[in-house]
Amino acid sequence: MKKKMFAALMAACMTVSVFGSVVTASAADGVTLTLYGNADDLAKPYMQKIISLWEESSGNKIDQQGLDTDNAETIALTKFTTGDIPDLYIHFGNSNLKNFNPEENFVDWSDADWVSDIQDSVLPQATYNDKVIGLPFWEASNSGCFYNTKIFEELGIEQPTTQEEFNAACDTLLENGVQPIYLAAADAWPILYQFALDPVLEEHPEYIEKLNAGEMSYADIPEFTDMCTWFKEAADKGYFGKNFASDTWDYTSEVLGTGEAAMLFCWDTWFDTDYDSESYDYVGDDFGIMPVFMGTCEGGNVNLMLVNKNGDNVEAASDFVNFMADPENYNQAFDGVSTAAVFKQETTNVNSTQYDGNKDSVDKLIRASSAQPKIVGFNQQEGGKALLQLMNGDISVEECVKLIDDDRVATLESFAQ
Repeated sequence: MKKKMFAALMAACMTVSVFGSVVTASAADGVTLTLYGNADDLAKPYMQKIISLWEESSGNKIDQQGLDTDNAETIALTKFTTGDIPDLYIHFGNSNLKNFNPEENFVDWSDADWVSDIQDSVLPQATYNDKVIGLPFWEASNSGCFYNTKIFEELGIEQPTTQEEFNAACDTLLENGVQPIYLAAADAWPILYQFALDPVLEEHPEYIEKLNAGEMSYADIPEFTDMCTWFKEAADKGYFGKNFASDTWDYTSEVLGTGEAAMLFCWDTWFDTDYDSESYDYVGDDFGIMPVFMGTCEGGNVNLMLVNKNGDNVEAASDFVNFMADPENYNQAFDGVSTAAVFKQETTNVNSTQYDGNKDSVDKLIRASSAQPKIVGFNQQEGGKALLQLMNGDISVEECVKLIDDDRVATLESFAQ
């Protein structure tokens, strides 16, 4: 469906000058920049808006080359390795960025005035080897544990503030016939085990350096074993229900909406973009956000706008990024968009009701996503599969830790080749 929507949008852009942003030839009176990015990412309304605004202001054009959604990064990497490097490239600032040789290919923005305007929880995602290599311009979110405030109130459960209180809340829910947590474990990625690692990596940033240098394994991090142990014990106690191994993300709205389960590890904008409030007893506003297990909230991962520093159009491409970073312009682009603010002066976005209802707690505990963007070889999907095997009783905690680490090391070694 998304691909069809994007194709329709691109066709409309080429025939109707609403955005005036998709061109295939040089602009008559200006520069035409090439932009590679995931097709779905390029179709985002705020991306089209900021491109349109810059084109109107500068007289230049941007040739948007949307890459196949399912293989965008592989296609881009192939282009880069053959020397086909665009003026602009959109990429999530995760460890895979290493494949694109950031220091050789992309402009260093460390001294740009707009760096100080980036939210503290977001800036680390735009940093590579201590250099700001792209502008974070994306939907952000606040991730954590979302809980049904009405069910908690009915059962007299206070919002937990410690791991022990969280486990006690789960026990109370079980005693009253409510599944504590919906975990779509069959899909693997919704296990979201990186939430447990963020506070550990924030306290010990040297772990990231040592993991990436091959000087440390997950088994050397006690908290990693503690996390795996918690998942196994939680599954055995019934915190995830009887069918977690076959539960999928497709049924999340139904299970939360009917009150079958009271909690979910997720991100707040999901309640605005995907939750089906109209079909069930509980609407999105009935859910609050609290720290996920291990005591953290996480800032959402963001896409970066990167500039080819070796291209013929580096000046115009840099002008576009600086234009994107101007408060007047990004506030126009994000007007009415359901997202956490990426910029400190971002005021036109729409905060989630979950965030507004527990702002003080979230602001105090919010952390930049560390595991996924920083650890080379971190794999949310494969790690989730290993944890599912552990929860099913197929492997031990030690075997689970090793399985996840072996996958990380294999990727790390492939990068070194």
